[in-house]
Amino acid sequence: MRLALIWVGRVHRKSPEQELCERYQTRLSPFVKWEETIVRGITGSNSLAEVQRRESEKIIQALQPQDYVVLCDSRGKHLSSPDLAEQLSILEQRAIKRVVFVIGGAMGVDDSFRKRADLVLSLSAMTLTHALARVVLMEQLYRAWCIKAGHPYHHEG
Repeated sequence: MRLALIWVGRVHRKSPEQELCERYQTRLSPFVKWEETIVRGITGSNSLAEVQRRESEKIIQALQPQDYVVLCDSRGKHLSSPDLAEQLSILEQRAIKRVVFVIGGAMGVDDSFRKRADLVLSLSAMTLTHALARVVLMEQLYRAWCIKAGHPYHHEG
């Protein structure tokens, strides 16, 4: 299984959040292959619906038809860390080749993309910046693989 993250925004190379993401990517690498795609956001005086539609189209272009898509959205399903680990194990057992996590733009995604998602997952009931959402997701994915491997990291925090 490969994991991927597609997110709308831009990387701030020297930010503490970017450094943490890189650290978790390194920690994840013994467990699973990881790839990341950044989609440039739509700027200008477009309407909310237009921004959502155009950004969602860009995200869809980065997907493969067989991808299992997890949309990260505050209105999504709440899972504990062990529940996320179990969900990833189930996807492995189903021989899912690529699980793609998506963090939409500041305006969110449109309804057609929400319907494309196989799972809508809440990282928090609170609103998070994209940079922080990436860190939370990366840490939880690393934690999930530690749980699956019986590594003590899950119980240290």
